[in-house]
Amino acid sequence: MAQLFANNTIGPDYAEQLRKEHDGSKWGTTGARYSGAAVAELIKSRPYLQTALDYGCGKGTLSQAFDSLEWSEYDPGIPGKDVVPSGQFDLVTNTDVLEHVEREKLPAVLKELAAKTAKVLFLDIACYPTGKLFGEGPYKGEDLHLVIEKPEWWKAFVLDVIEPELQLAEYNAISKLSKGKYKDRCLMVLERV
Repeated sequence: MAQLFANNTIGPDYAEQLRKEHDGSKWGTTGARYSGAAVAELIKSRPYLQTALDYGCGKGTLSQAFDSLEWSEYDPGIPGKDVVPSGQFDLVTNTDVLEHVEREKLPAVLKELAAKTAKVLFLDIACYPTGKLFGEGPYKGEDLHLVIEKPEWWKAFVLDVIEPELQLAEYNAISKLSKGKYKDRCLMVLERV
């Protein structure tokens, strides 16, 4: 477990809370559903991508959808996937993760994502509350999305932390109708130049 906390990306109390949220729930199953089409297009447009890391993989639905790449997975809330793999990866995906990161830990997580990225970093960030609250732990009573900001805020924040190491290649602020409400998402592709 030493590697999990080495870069100050998650505290032990929050890691335990994430394990409890994942255990026996559907939480962590949206990677392919929300980001699958965008990741498929990314892989198709960049045939040089061979290795991938799904950082915040949850139950692993994204890597299961794309067997054309050699995948590694990391998620602090999933036993057996809770140690960050060593090395760099051609593609690093981060889908529905950053909004769950403790605000003060966001710069460290983004720097770790950049360090793991050899070529392309894909971010898909939910910009709305889940409506589900933590039932216990350090964030009891707070929404599971700890950081709820507009797509433009995320774009500026991410670029402030990881440029010039990675440069913005694509940005989309999208809004989808879900259960009668519009929900904003921030999609970013960053490349090492």
